[in-house]
Amino acid sequence: MRKFVEYVMRSRPHAMGATALLAFLTLVFPPVGYMTGAVTGLVTLRHGAVEGLVTLLGGLAIAMVMHSLSGGHELSVALMALFWLPVWVIATLLRSSQSLRVAFQVAALFGVTALFVFYLISEGTPALWWQEVVQNLFENEQSALGDQAGEMLLDSRLAEVLSGVMAAGFFLGLVSMLMLARGWQAMLYNPGGMKTEFLALQLGRNSVLLGLVVMVPGLLMGDGVPAMVPDLIQIWMTLFMIQGIAVAHAVLDHRFKGQKGWIFALYTATLFTPLGFVVTMVGVTDAWINYRKQLIRSPE
Repeated sequence: MRKFVEYVMRSRPHAMGATALLAFLTLVFPPVGYMTGAVTGLVTLRHGAVEGLVTLLGGLAIAMVMHSLSGGHELSVALMALFWLPVWVIATLLRSSQSLRVAFQVAALFGVTALFVFYLISEGTPALWWQEVVQNLFENEQSALGDQAGEMLLDSRLAEVLSGVMAAGFFLGLVSMLMLARGWQAMLYNPGGMKTEFLALQLGRNSVLLGLVVMVPGLLMGDGVPAMVPDLIQIWMTLFMIQGIAVAHAVLDHRFKGQKGWIFALYTATLFTPLGFVVTMVGVTDAWINYRKQLIRSPE
């Protein structure tokens, strides 16, 4: 990976060429898109907003030509810019502010924006929209899937949470690309810098209170709560899950130095087990308790 990052940073043509190739490959294997966004973020963090934007737009233009020559439509590449332009914005903010808190908060705002846009597209009824989409996708395959699978796919409870999951996933994707870019930058120019920066992350009490302003009235309204409120809460909880991971990672790193298995277990359990809720609550309460100060002691 180091050789690839060094290649990207040799010159503008190298960065644009890498962006173009990765953008083209994203159409075949979407996870490659995270590397595309990370290249944009890396160039922006190192050389500034203008150079980052030139790299992204130039790379996308080349990718559009490549896709067109292979028989595809240029619009497919252009639409992917909606996913990478926010990375350029938050990388620009991180470069100028040197604050992960600011970058993550703005990334969360992009998630909220995506949610609002989706509510406009679905005319304020996202659950029905999801059910219609899933029904259209699987109406011809339900016999192969079986009745039980078909009912699961069309379950109204699942449809009600999909919009929030989508918005939170969009936010988490932006953060992942930014952190990958920051990690590459640290690898070349500031070894260990990204880890130190992330483990010190503190989103602050205002971010907690803003989420509570949305959450508490929603809980009090019961069944009358607007559909968007639970979706907004998902984004907020995902933001503080990251804060909780930073806290837990810092504590485990201090207690079990050199034992990466504990860190791997932390991330896996947070993402795929109910422990994720506990980690999120750690992130929420850390603004007042400061677990790192309480649990990490300087060696005597």
